[in-house]
Amino acid sequence: MTDSSETSPSFLSSLPSHPITDDIVKQIGESDNSKIHGAMGFPGSSPGTIEAFLLDMEAKTYVIVFDPTAERWYVYKSFETEGMSHQETVDYASDLANEWLAQSLSDRIAAAEEAEQDI
Repeated sequence: MTDSSETSPSFLSSLPSHPITDDIVKQIGESDNSKIHGAMGFPGSSPGTIEAFLLDMEAKTYVIVFDPTAERWYVYKSFETEGMSHQETVDYASDLANEWLAQSLSDRIAAAEEAEQDI
């Protein structure tokens, strides 16, 4: 298993500086890029928002998350998928996303409260 210090998928810089919708994750997963095999979002702290998603590429799956304090997306963790079934890949990525969601809860709540005050 590797962490975010490795090379990230190049499109990360094109993602908006805020959580995205499931439709955007679906568009990423269905893109014409032959290296992308699929994407799946995990529900965020606000209804209709995605703050973490898995990106299945060739022999590696990335768990990509949104950092509200830096207002950017980054690779939380990635893992080799060779020899894993689709369900094993999804389950493992879900565990990683849940780990990140639990660790980042206070930061995400603080960012959401700050956004509400700015309205």
